[in-house]
Amino acid sequence: MARFRFRLEASLQLAQQILETAQLVYAQELQRWQDCVQACEVQRLRYEEAQEGQREAGRYRPDDLGVCQVFALKQWQQLLQYEAQQREQELVLENARRCLLEAHREVEKYERLKEKQAAAFKAAELQKEQKVLDETGQVLHWLGKKSVSKVV
Repeated sequence: MARFRFRLEASLQLAQQILETAQLVYAQELQRWQDCVQACEVQRLRYEEAQEGQREAGRYRPDDLGVCQVFALKQWQQLLQYEAQQREQELVLENARRCLLEAHREVEKYERLKEKQAAAFKAAELQKEQKVLDETGQVLHWLGKKSVSKVV
């Protein structure tokens, strides 16, 4: 029996390699995004603490109020910068996700094609095998009739 050989095996393997690379890139970008989210949360806490220090300085230490206001402003600016980085990273992450989905679709396309071709190949081979069996049966039947007619 002949073996099935998928003509586009090289393309399937290439698509699988691209998928693996896309998975790696997506994982890296996801990690960067998570780092950005965490940095934003840490900076948000710092800003809230700076605001609390500013309120406290306004109540109990008026001489320190100017320094606390400058510090709180710097913390606010830093928070805005981290949020901008997070938004940029979300765009990068979304692009990586689109690439990953496209690579996954490409691999699935080749795998479905391979399955269809393998099923068609198997059906053709079974048909050939059945034809051989039918011919063998006919020959045996024909030989059986000849040997009976010689005996009579």
